[in-house]
Amino acid sequence: MKIIGVIPARYKSSRFPGKPLTDICGRPMIYWVYQQAKKVKEFYEVYVATDDERIREICEAHDMKVIMTSDQHQTGSDRVAEVAQKVEGDLFVNVQGDEPVIDPEMIRQVISLFTEDESVYFGSLKKEITDPEEIRASSTVKVVTDDNGDAMYFSRSVIPSNLKDGRLARVFRHVGIYAYKKDFLLKFAAMEQTELELGEGIEPLRAMQRGYKIRLKETEYTSIGVDLPEHVAQVEKIIGRENK
Repeated sequence: MKIIGVIPARYKSSRFPGKPLTDICGRPMIYWVYQQAKKVKEFYEVYVATDDERIREICEAHDMKVIMTSDQHQTGSDRVAEVAQKVEGDLFVNVQGDEPVIDPEMIRQVISLFTEDESVYFGSLKKEITDPEEIRASSTVKVVTDDNGDAMYFSRSVIPSNLKDGRLARVFRHVGIYAYKKDFLLKFAAMEQTELELGEGIEPLRAMQRGYKIRLKETEYTSIGVDLPEHVAQVEKIIGRENK
């Protein structure tokens, strides 16, 4: 199986413009994400997918393979799908461009979903959370899965609600790394966005509303996403320690 890693990176962001080029320990953030992805030996190749010339120039300056894509894509998955139309591969892994300290083992865990069960065509990760503030936060995407590990629903609201006394269920955060078999990825990108996807702002709901499944594996690893400028200092401490 030929596995391709893709890092979607766009310059425009309402909360953090130019985020992929943010300086972290003397290098742009996208550089660190790329280096972590390159540690995954299962990848045949890793590409940055962008619609911005500034990002392309930085990637080329740091010897990172980059593919220019349309500026009309609504989600990272749609951008990865354009790469899948241009690059030969069987499995495409969407590595988030704002996670410069992602553990390569998390990427391997997603890939393992497909090697363990050939019927899986769409996969991701989940991690148990217990902090009440994180559980309540709308920025935290929660997921509920069935006994097979297939998602039943994703939401920014608290699911399960755990309102019934004495019957508490574990709460899981969705870890935003996706992997897709090529045929399904192209099919996914051709689908119109659905009301559930738009209402929650969560990509997999586009497929789930149409009856498709996404398999999730529980991970013990934690990563830090750079969603806001104040998160930069947190990842700089980690990168600084690891590169002494």
